[in-house]
Amino acid sequence: MPNFDVTDLDALGSLWDEIHVGHQDPRNDRYDVAALDCARRLAGDPVGTTAAVWTLGLVLMAPYLAYRPGDGVAPRVTAALRSAEGALRGRPCPHDSHPYLDHEAGDDEYLAELAVLIGDPSLEWQEDRPREEWLCPRNAAGFARIALDIVEPGSVTDVPPRLPLEAVSTMAELSALLHGYPKPWTDVNDEIAWQASGLSTAAPEDRAGHLMIVRAVSGYAVSGVIRKKSVLDDLVEAVESALPAFAGASCAHGHHAELPRSGPAAAELGVMLSSRGGRRLYERRHAEGRTAALDVVVCPAFMAEVAEETLRLLRERRELLFGERDA
Repeated sequence: MPNFDVTDLDALGSLWDEIHVGHQDPRNDRYDVAALDCARRLAGDPVGTTAAVWTLGLVLMAPYLAYRPGDGVAPRVTAALRSAEGALRGRPCPHDSHPYLDHEAGDDEYLAELAVLIGDPSLEWQEDRPREEWLCPRNAAGFARIALDIVEPGSVTDVPPRLPLEAVSTMAELSALLHGYPKPWTDVNDEIAWQASGLSTAAPEDRAGHLMIVRAVSGYAVSGVIRKKSVLDDLVEAVESALPAFAGASCAHGHHAELPRSGPAAAELGVMLSSRGGRRLYERRHAEGRTAALDVVVCPAFMAEVAEETLRLLRERRELLFGERDA
């Protein structure tokens, strides 16, 4: 399909939507072809009016490209996105704002329908924002950056914050586990040990979030459902290794935030704060008055208290569950 034809859009939109929903499926040659075709169309006319359509298609397919596409597929697509973004972002426009600036991850599911509406001017326009804003080159450049941010989290700026796909997956896994209904494929021991490893290897800016995740899973781990002492050993060692980074810290905060008592909610907060994208998303929610200030939540002095409390719980329960018993 070398030429743009609006009659293709319904089929293309359905395929992009299918790829978006099934992005975690094993490598799929059909999906690879669709992504490369869309990238080729964008590269063929990066400043044309159809660029808006192709960038939306690549946003929809970006989760698949971030997981397990065929060899060489993701680099070719991201190269096309970067080239197009460079050509589009400086184009003149009369608009004060663009739709991409308000676009959030939860809105992705509507993009296939929008691509059809944008690409076919004969269709009745029913969106709040004018069609001209969606067709604007700078808006297409913004969606190209969103696609890049999905495939390579943190690689671009000037896009609305969103959680990396890995964080979304972790949040879902931990939520199911801590609600008592782990996913069928989840090895509970491995999942909890993996969170301990995440804390041990966390970058300094991500450490507070990973500590909160370990705090969340520790309550579950010491409840008696974990029968492998090594899992608790891993958690203890992880908190012990993190504590020096917070120990001795002081602050001028009059108070600190109250962390969630619920395991799933506590894990969700930790996952959010363990990535740059998640922290940006948290700060946006704070600006809307929905959360406490980030510096109060991740304050090193507060994190020292959290680490000490978590470590005390783990050590006491480990001794109770696995310590020597006087027979």
